Amino acid sequence: MIKLLILDVDGVMTDGIKYYDREGTVKLKTFCDKDWTAIKRFRAIGVNVVFLTGDPYNVSILENRNLHVIANRGSGFHSDKANYLDDILKQYNCTEKDTAYVGDDLFDIGIMKKVRYPVCMLDSPRIVKQVAKVLSVKGGENVVMTLFDTLEIDGLLPCVSYDKVIDKIYELDLKEKF
Repeated sequence: MIKLLILDVDGVMTDGIKYYDREGTVKLKTFCDKDWTAIKRFRAIGVNVVFLTGDPYNVSILENRNLHVIANRGSGFHSDKANYLDDILKQYNCTEKDTAYVGDDLFDIGIMKKVRYPVCMLDSPRIVKQVAKVLSVKGGENVVMTLFDTLEIDGLLPCVSYDKVIDKIYELDLKEKF
């Protein structure tokens, strides 16, 4: 069973396109709204969801949705995201065998090689596709919902009644700041 889902953000939750102002500050990204619902579905059935991102723009968006985010840029920055895995596993009392990871780029390969269920999208580079299960969608196009359905079909998610899931999603909605 998958107990922990770790997600990259840019290129997974988004299509990877960013709009900048003249000073180089990110001003806009687009997210697929269905993925926010899928994240709540994961959480409603007891799967912990963590985001590992290098872009500070993502931190406030995720925190406003009451989600755990680890920013891997700043002091002690390490581009290989595998360096954060042990701490995340310890924090959630999980193992590599309990964990799925979704990423789209070279910085994700190290962590993908360690977890049970590494996932990437159709538009990921070939080198990433060689170490991960490839979903049938591109980044920003319903990735998390597609993953939920895939894990459910593969029998890797706990069975929880529809009513309990809906009730839990409602509780999670109330904790969001927007």
